Amino acid sequence: MINLKTKDWEIENIDTILFDKDGTFVDLHYFWGKMSEMRSLECIKVFQLKEDVFEELCLSLGYDRKTGKMLKDGITALYSRPKIIEIYTKDLNNWGANATENQVEEIFDRVSKEFYKNLSEYTKPIQEAIEFIKKIKSFGVKTGIVTSDSIESTELTIKHFGWENLFDVAIGRESTKETKESGVPVKLALEKINSKAETSIMVGDAPMDYIAAKNAGVNRTILVATGQIEKDDLLKTSEFSLNSLDEIILY
Repeated sequence: MINLKTKDWEIENIDTILFDKDGTFVDLHYFWGKMSEMRSLECIKVFQLKEDVFEELCLSLGYDRKTGKMLKDGITALYSRPKIIEIYTKDLNNWGANATENQVEEIFDRVSKEFYKNLSEYTKPIQEAIEFIKKIKSFGVKTGIVTSDSIESTELTIKHFGWENLFDVAIGRESTKETKESGVPVKLALEKINSKAETSIMVGDAPMDYIAAKNAGVNRTILVATGQIEKDDLLKTSEFSLNSLDEIILY
């Protein structure tokens, strides 16, 4: 068991920590910005849209090309993949695409396969988070990943950076039929490493991570402002919010 402490709060008796991926220990702006561009370009090609809608389609996915940042209130930040596809399909049709959700999902899948071929080019670690994970592993804490991204993407990222020893389990969107917010993926992660919700915490960068943990019976979630949402806004969801994981003292 370990305890975690900052100048504002303390969490005691923890033996398991689950992590969201993008925005928590992987730079999501770099990663999802490129993914958004590729998805939008493919949709323009497939549905024969005008090229001047490119930036608008990126914005529809929550990526502002002018700033190079994902929007904190964009659909990629707020929702799981099925809801993103539903909303984006409607946006595409407003631009005259006549698209179906199945078509958009096929485009997303096709783009993902191409994206993963060059995954290392689009992935940057959040170094403070990686150092934190290394530190808790040295204390014998069990760790896992619960992400809305695919298992393929997650495993490729882990392999590329040599993080195989940092995580005991990885749960992605294909791991269950239920969305991340349902809590089922978090429960599955805990089951696979034989951990209890009462001695576990979740670490993420968005309210979705808090909801996912809460619905799995994990009542303490650390939210870190390394994604799209600032600390002051995260505090509205979880009292255990901070700017960076290097603010935490372990003992």
